[in-house]
Amino acid sequence: MTRLVQLSDCHLCADHNRSFYNVNPYEALKRVLHQVVGEKPDCVLITGDISGDDSRQSYQHFLTMMDHFLPDCPWRVIPGNHDATPLFSDVFTGTQLTAGRPWTLHNWQVHGLDTRFVDARGKIDEKQLAAVTKAMESHPHGGHLLALHHHIAPTGSWMDKHSLANPEVLLSWLGQNHKPVLLIHGHIHAPLQYTLGKSTVLAAPSTCWQWALNDAFAVAPSPPGYRLIELLDDGTWSSWIRRVA
Repeated sequence: MTRLVQLSDCHLCADHNRSFYNVNPYEALKRVLHQVVGEKPDCVLITGDISGDDSRQSYQHFLTMMDHFLPDCPWRVIPGNHDATPLFSDVFTGTQLTAGRPWTLHNWQVHGLDTRFVDARGKIDEKQLAAVTKAMESHPHGGHLLALHHHIAPTGSWMDKHSLANPEVLLSWLGQNHKPVLLIHGHIHAPLQYTLGKSTVLAAPSTCWQWALNDAFAVAPSPPGYRLIELLDDGTWSSWIRRVA
């Protein structure tokens, strides 16, 4: 079994004293990581929007905190719409999860998509999906987890204007697969679980402020959080949402 923690939407800034919606992203992430240590995770996956201002300092804050709280825990990242800078790939050389180069965790393979497109919108790249397919075919008897930043199905909220521009591409790909895939995403700053065909989709809360999935823009009062996922060697899984006190 592998205990994987999903972090998402940290929105760190160069100025670690800045706050938004009465939440300081830097202090909130510190509280989250302090609690994550107690989970004794085998690995951590960050599903985008590490930075809130595209600054090198924001990424350095993240690296420093990971080194402090989880120095011996392996981790990987994928970009979000707020990571729209060449700095992302520069800073995370060796830890960025890219399509076609899965992360092997016992009998599971973890795949990543880069869904950055225009502003806050996302887009599925068919070449990336083809690379994931090829990697999956080389590991036919294990479990597969696919991580992306943007949400796939509509939430029925104001966040849907920041969704994928072409979700039908991913939906078609899922329909062509003969085995279920576990998908995880961030972006919406809220936990969700839903099914698409044979596959399950999990969304995680943000490590800072939370969005209220209402028709009109709103912030939810829930505290920062993360998702814990246990990946079993037989291809099954279990998951829980954790919040900081």
